[in-house]
Amino acid sequence: MRDQAQWMNKASIPILELLDESGIALPGQSIALNLDRILTAAPSRATVYRALDPLEDHGLIEHVTGESKHYIITEKGQQFLAGELQADEL
Repeated sequence: MRDQAQWMNKASIPILELLDESGIALPGQSIALNLDRILTAAPSRATVYRALDPLEDHGLIEHVTGESKHYIITEKGQQFLAGELQADEL
């Protein structure tokens, strides 16, 4: 299991993995919907939404401007998933 920072919740790493694997910008609603489809024990929609701001605050994802926020993974987020960056370095 990947090391998690204390501020992360149950949805944080699955969000990063989904954004990394998709390679596209996704709104929070689509992130929650897709996690619900692909995970056996998916986090609730509220848990997904609560994870987005901290992930963005710590530079692991960023939102792109549009009618609604669409999120993409950052290079820092990819480094974290690859194990090149530890939770205590966030």
